[in-house]
Amino acid sequence: MTKKTVKVRGRTGTATMDLTIPAAISREYDIDQGDVFAIEAAEDDDGRLVLEYTRVYAGE
Repeated sequence: MTKKTVKVRGRTGTATMDLTIPAAISREYDIDQGDVFAIEAAEDDDGRLVLEYTRVYAGE
């Protein structure tokens, strides 16, 4: 598994947050605009937040 560090960005006028998918991962896995991901949030044994994304639809 590839490990990268990303930064959370806010959106003006909403509580929604964005996480950037690094370009290298986007290219390697053919991630494109319009792809849809399911997200699960959990905590590991040390209490750290773990986010797991699963692509459920590949867009254009």
